[in-house]
Amino acid sequence: MINAVVWGFLYGFLLCFTFGPAFFRLIQTSIDNGFKRGLLIAGGVTVADAILMFCAVFGTSFLPKFQYFNLGIALVGSSILFILGFNSLFKQQTQLVYPKSKFGSFLYYFTSGILLNLLNPSNYIAVFATSTYLSNVEGFSINETIVFFIASLFATMLAESLIAFYAQKMKSVLTAKILKRINQVAGIIFIISGMLILWKQFW
Repeated sequence: MINAVVWGFLYGFLLCFTFGPAFFRLIQTSIDNGFKRGLLIAGGVTVADAILMFCAVFGTSFLPKFQYFNLGIALVGSSILFILGFNSLFKQQTQLVYPKSKFGSFLYYFTSGILLNLLNPSNYIAVFATSTYLSNVEGFSINETIVFFIASLFATMLAESLIAFYAQKMKSVLTAKILKRINQVAGIIFIISGMLILWKQFW
């Protein structure tokens, strides 16, 4: 069981540094809007991971079957990434209107973290492949697998909180030009990620 905790913690911590769209969104939000909003993104990402891990451990038979489910996920996910990407690239011309109320702000950033993870097919592959590997190769029992994923969730939240904290701290030493470049790099990553999702779906 200790083995499951240790490896699960390492797995969750390292998974945060795979440089996917959620990673860059976390950094961008923390720099632009502060640590607390970055923390909401991190919380959303962690909740999305928990949903995927629950489905991987207990199966997806309880979920309703929708025709063209994969196509829908690909189209919605890529659309969100394209919107984020072009907004980041041309931020000085077009700005999204951020919610002003505390509850509206919470929903906006928290759901952003959830959607960026749930609408990225690569996350499904990673989590379900890990679950299969643990049970079939490592011989983990279902309890050990659950402990592994719980430890990984704690590590994910910890790692992303640290990323948000230090990204926000960097803001004081970043010039306007560097901030613009960071937003542009994030925008390019979002757009490429959206294109990859569509490419995997249709080709």
